[in-house]
Amino acid sequence: MIGNAPHDLADIVVNAIGFPLLVIDARNQLIEANSSAEAFFHSGRKTLLDQSVDDLFPPSSSVSNMISKARTTAASVNDQGIELSSDVLGNRLINLHVSPLAERPGCVVILIQERALAERLRGQDQFRGSSRRMSSFAALLAHEIKTPMSGIRGAAELITRADQREKQLQMAELIISEADRVTELVNRMETLAAGNTINRKRINIHEIIDHCLHLAEQSFGLGFRFEKLYDPSLPDTYGDRELLIQALINLIKNACEASDNNKKITIKTIYNLGSRLTISDSNSDHLSMLGVVVINQGKGIAEAIKSRLFDPFVTAKADGTGLGLALVASIVTDHGGSVDVSDSAGQTAFQINLPITRGVS
Repeated sequence: MIGNAPHDLADIVVNAIGFPLLVIDARNQLIEANSSAEAFFHSGRKTLLDQSVDDLFPPSSSVSNMISKARTTAASVNDQGIELSSDVLGNRLINLHVSPLAERPGCVVILIQERALAERLRGQDQFRGSSRRMSSFAALLAHEIKTPMSGIRGAAELITRADQREKQLQMAELIISEADRVTELVNRMETLAAGNTINRKRINIHEIIDHCLHLAEQSFGLGFRFEKLYDPSLPDTYGDRELLIQALINLIKNACEASDNNKKITIKTIYNLGSRLTISDSNSDHLSMLGVVVINQGKGIAEAIKSRLFDPFVTAKADGTGLGLALVASIVTDHGGSVDVSDSAGQTAFQINLPITRGVS
């Protein structure tokens, strides 16, 4: 421990710090780690103290250079947007603060601040080389365009078989709607990467879910039974209709792909009386939340990816891109909401929580 006694005031203060904190000696070996660092590195204190800086941080990171600079200048060194990627850490984006310990020559303190999930997604492209950046965007764009194109193709095929004028008109309207959405998706890629302000309007979440289910029934959800358990008392939410369609389609598609032979997907809406969040860029006070839950029965979530489920490029599917859930998390976070996951006895439930409109024109 840093102090003379195992439970002195210094230890209490260090472990009360909400950010991961490490103390490095002159040989770059760890000599102290707080409880937040244990959680961040998925290792106990004893295991951490057996490691060096090079064991914890990828060689490609700038951490070692920052430590050397802090020692040489005897001053604090800060950097933002450092990307960490390893089997243990997954894909993370952090801010780093390195300070020398004046009373212990050669020793430095490292304080880690992890960036938000939506920022981590954007950071994948912002801090990579140009080649990786372009491939990431290409994969994301291809992933998102596949779903509406599937719906367009399915609707076109149904038109050729439909013998009722009304049905043909419905399918034609779906084709026009989804073709417009493909264009909108392409236009949105830069917005999602750069974190520009989303286009919030008053919307009815049930209308959006119905639209997504109608699309699913004509494409990837063909043959599935969709059970709707709506709370009719829910008020409107305040968000970007096209982005929320993206998020919900990803969840529904994910549920269909992960389902067993039961082929039943349940979508329910709930009123989260206990959940209250603040949207930083609105004039509203604390807002109650509504929830949309997508439930399927299947094999559940693979243990190997549970802790990194929303990290970009993490997937258990042989042909998956690992972008769908990362995009869901990014969209919901940008709306001031959250995503919850439960997985028990093969039943998996993804719940997105969104702020409820108050006094929005």
